[in-house]
Amino acid sequence: MSDKPNKSGQWSQLDIGRLMRMYGNTRLALIAKKVGRPMSSVNKMVAKLFPDSIENSNNPWSAKDVKRLKELLGSAGNLSEWARIFKRTEQEIERKIESFRAEISERPWSREALVDLKRLYGSRSNYDMSLILGMPEAQIEAKALELCLAKDKKFVSGSVDNVPTKMPRWTEEDVETLKRMHGTASNSQIAKLLGRTTKSITSKANSFGLKKTSDHLRKMGKDNVQWRYNCEKREEEENDAAGNSDA
Repeated sequence: MSDKPNKSGQWSQLDIGRLMRMYGNTRLALIAKKVGRPMSSVNKMVAKLFPDSIENSNNPWSAKDVKRLKELLGSAGNLSEWARIFKRTEQEIERKIESFRAEISERPWSREALVDLKRLYGSRSNYDMSLILGMPEAQIEAKALELCLAKDKKFVSGSVDNVPTKMPRWTEEDVETLKRMHGTASNSQIAKLLGRTTKSITSKANSFGLKKTSDHLRKMGKDNVQWRYNCEKREEEENDAAGNSDA
């Protein structure tokens, strides 16, 4: 089957709805492929549905818009697209994202936060999940481990278009901490200490040619086996509980 655009003329409501759902979190090229239209047609429809406007710049952010912006973090969208969606300047979008960082603190898990964690964890970096949920990465990682959540294979391999929110530059002190701890600590532990993602730690360590010690690699292997065992045990308990409730 050809991937070439095969539609022309008036857009259907189905394709318009698809564009509106995907815009801001999906590459335009992929949207064009999904709706079967050339990029020029997609760009024209985007301009029609999301006109370049800053009419909301002087208005306070609604709770609905804040939630939507948070869910866009780490996706394939960009500031320009988000500015169109919310009818604000790119600078406003940046300032709002910066305000999310200032709100991060340990807090109880609400039902809504758990739903968002399960829904987004596989396709977002822990750093972006921290901005989305307003919780430290360590708290998010701990809950993900408890729930046996893992990153999607496509996300880990980099074959999806999610773009983590920009991280701060590495300082000399950060680099020295990485070099000192890398041989004996897990990347997630270092990430927690430096306030970064494990992917960022792995990438930086690779750039310096840093390696784990053989003793630490063996310990990591044992920890992974124990983690899988705990997950299987938890799944069995949940299945048993579900079976008893249906009885």
